[in-house]
Amino acid sequence: MKNSKIFFYSILLGLGITACSPVYYAPETHNVPLISKKGETNIALAGTIDAELEQVEFQASRGITKNIAIKANGGLFKPFRNTEIDDRSGSAKFIEFGAGYFKQVRKHWIFETYGIYGRGTVKNTYTPENRGTIIRDEIISANFSRIGIQPNFGFKNENFLFAMSSRFVHLSYRDINGNLVYEGEDQQAYLRANDQHFLIEPALTFGAGGAALHGFSFRIHTGFSINVSNSNFRQYNSSAAFIVNYAF
Repeated sequence: MKNSKIFFYSILLGLGITACSPVYYAPETHNVPLISKKGETNIALAGTIDAELEQVEFQASRGITKNIAIKANGGLFKPFRNTEIDDRSGSAKFIEFGAGYFKQVRKHWIFETYGIYGRGTVKNTYTPENRGTIIRDEIISANFSRIGIQPNFGFKNENFLFAMSSRFVHLSYRDINGNLVYEGEDQQAYLRANDQHFLIEPALTFGAGGAALHGFSFRIHTGFSINVSNSNFRQYNSSAAFIVNYAF
């Protein structure tokens, strides 16, 4: 079976490693509401448009004062399954909360930045087979947490949205358990030796709809995850998702 990660959530996506390798992280879709006023609320569902990973995510946000907003997002992840050579699978779940500052710097142009904190679990399973006879399941699982900031800047009017965003986060693993061995390396020992990471995750979001669709808009998200601590860490390095957002 195969790989996996995250968050709420992240999340998702283009490969940076071989299809058979276990995966411990994927960048989920950025929650980029571009809040412009108190009381403005968004709820959204997102799903992958990447063939390597199946994902379903939720997003929510609300302006609670003139310049303060809160948000939450999370998701379930399941990487693409490859059974041509062996049977690998993975799964992950993630939830994240954030609070921050927003300001309309010019008409329709908005800056916002959030402090974010999230937690989740990841599990990889490999069932090797020998002439149709199952030998044993090999599993690696862990809990993880992520903390950092996410600044967003973009343009939003009644019917269109364009945003640039980036996450700067610290990712850590704990409660690492399992017996999975990959390419002769004990994956429990591997993850314990690589349990702390700093990530930079830029992204772009485009959307259309809004007032013309009675509050609904459709968005495309694409992003990258740059592991500053270990560029060879077993993770997905890109994200791509389709988002349905409702604003009121």
